[in-house]
Amino acid sequence: MAGGLLIALAAGLFLILRFAASESQRNMERWHDRLDLVADSRTAEVSAWLNRYLSSVEDVAGDASIQLYAGQMMAAASPEAAEAQRGYVYSLLSATAERSGFHQNTPIDKVAANVKRPRRAGLALIKSDGTPLVMTTGMPVLRPGEWPADSRGSFIALGPELADKTPLVLFGAPVTSDEGMGGQKGKETVWVIGARPLDGEFLKTLDQPGAQSQTAETYIVTRGDGDLVHPITPLKGGGRLGEARVDPAASFAAREPRAFKILNNYAGVKVLVTGRELSAPVPWILVRTIDADEALADINSRRNSLIITLSLATLFVLAALILVWRHGVSRRLEASYREQTALSESNRALSEFLQSVSDSQPTAIAALDDSMTVHFANTKVGEITGLPVGELKDRRLGTAFDNETTTLLQDAVTKAAQGTKSQLQLDLKVGGDTRTFQTETLPLKARGDADANALLVMQDITELVSARERSETLFKQLVTTLTEIIDSRDPWSRHHSERVADVASVIAGEMGWDEDMVESVGIAGQLVNLGKIFVPIDILTKETPLTPDELALVRDSMQKGASLVAGLDFKGPVARILGEMREHWDGSGEPDGLKGEAIEPGARVLSVANAFVGMVSARAHRDGLGFDKAIDILHGDAGTRYERRTVAALQNILENKGGRARWQSYGERMSDDT
Repeated sequence: MAGGLLIALAAGLFLILRFAASESQRNMERWHDRLDLVADSRTAEVSAWLNRYLSSVEDVAGDASIQLYAGQMMAAASPEAAEAQRGYVYSLLSATAERSGFHQNTPIDKVAANVKRPRRAGLALIKSDGTPLVMTTGMPVLRPGEWPADSRGSFIALGPELADKTPLVLFGAPVTSDEGMGGQKGKETVWVIGARPLDGEFLKTLDQPGAQSQTAETYIVTRGDGDLVHPITPLKGGGRLGEARVDPAASFAAREPRAFKILNNYAGVKVLVTGRELSAPVPWILVRTIDADEALADINSRRNSLIITLSLATLFVLAALILVWRHGVSRRLEASYREQTALSESNRALSEFLQSVSDSQPTAIAALDDSMTVHFANTKVGEITGLPVGELKDRRLGTAFDNETTTLLQDAVTKAAQGTKSQLQLDLKVGGDTRTFQTETLPLKARGDADANALLVMQDITELVSARERSETLFKQLVTTLTEIIDSRDPWSRHHSERVADVASVIAGEMGWDEDMVESVGIAGQLVNLGKIFVPIDILTKETPLTPDELALVRDSMQKGASLVAGLDFKGPVARILGEMREHWDGSGEPDGLKGEAIEPGARVLSVANAFVGMVSARAHRDGLGFDKAIDILHGDAGTRYERRTVAALQNILENKGGRARWQSYGERMSDDT
């Protein structure tokens, strides 16, 4: 008997420790998720900041006036004409610097009027040998070797430190012209260089809104040898920016972006760390850390409490068994009565123990029968329903919810009673607020009085859903901004992408597609002109018919656009839609000669929408065709280039669903202000 009790005690302690360890691991995974959410959010903000300024510099480099002036300076054929344009170029750069943020808003300190202001930000036109052509007032002077003049394209790089040790970031783009300048090996190149300090505006992108942790830190580094890194942004522990620091945590984040680990940071403090690569063209790593003591304090406290509670419960059960055994030996005449008493006491203790364990969980747990009568519930169920746990016992759970929620839960419980588990996502009113719960119903085999056959588990995922929705909103905003930037290069098709997206979405809805697929077609429509960044502006704005070579360049740009988004994680097959929109129904299209149903359905819709918008919209070299003419052309190509069902759906929208009124403005010529 003693040996059996010792074995049972050892087994119980072993199971308790394993259970506590698994709970600790789950809590650690939750911290991992929190760090991931913050790191992804800050990475998106930092990348958007860098890409915005790089885009401004590239727009300046593509300006016709800048290209003309640069060409004249490089050719040295007419210095008088170039000098005459210098004032205009200076004004253009100054206005752009003011508008785009390449200027110093306020001086660092108040100095006398006859003392030069510090040069901290500006725009400049610089030859690749370092010779400045034109630069704004606040533009820092760049010496040879302080910027990547040998770059083959646009770049973002760290420049020389300012006088106050603030890092300077440089945004560069080569000036291209008909003379062939811009990144050609062996030829002089003119660059547009934008400079601004990595100061308060940039550092704000590292701050997580709503963060309450006192030890969390977000900073940016470049990777060095071994555990060495070079911090670009200030550290809580201080230290000079740019100097190599031993930081095992940041070094790990640089080597293995998106991984998660506990390591010492630059100050020797043990931290939880993860890292992210930026989507901007820079070799920088964003590092997110939090003090391990802060993160693990709650985990260790819960684990210790759980071990103590379970251990005491185990000892209590063992002590009760010992007492029952001794009592049975000494009082055989009362064995039946005593045994019943001991079992009753054991069951009560076990019930209280189970109630205590379940009440400590962050999820709501209830055992139900197939009529949704409650046989067991923890306190979280009481919080959700607004009823004390004692009143829930033997009560139908459906009386605490509205009819729609009750119907969904009843269906799930019925399936669980039949041996099938299921999942639901429910929005419920809790304490005046709407909360989102991930709900699982599992088969349960209970015996005795509690004839329960379904286990209901409800987990509050409101914060996770909100974070996911914010991430999706940010992603859609970035797509919209990218579309506007691309379409702005061609004044004659400025609204082409949004029109294609609208027409394609309406056609997809008319064909009865689900919401996710309609959204995927809409996003693909917004990105349909993405490849035009590879097409020179003079071809896009040409007012005479395009040559065969120019037409081929424009067509090939569509496939390049699909390649650009191939690695992005969209909900639907956006990259495949863009890549197959030039395929024809009869197999005569490009690039793979796909035929019929083998073509992605979204690509079939997008090709019709793109062709329709292109025909009815005015262009530089022609007026827009009417709706009737466009439909006639599409019908003529139906069965060869286009799918008949898609063309028929578009015609039905025009004739019966208000399409003509909705898209009437497409045929109007846009003014210069439109």
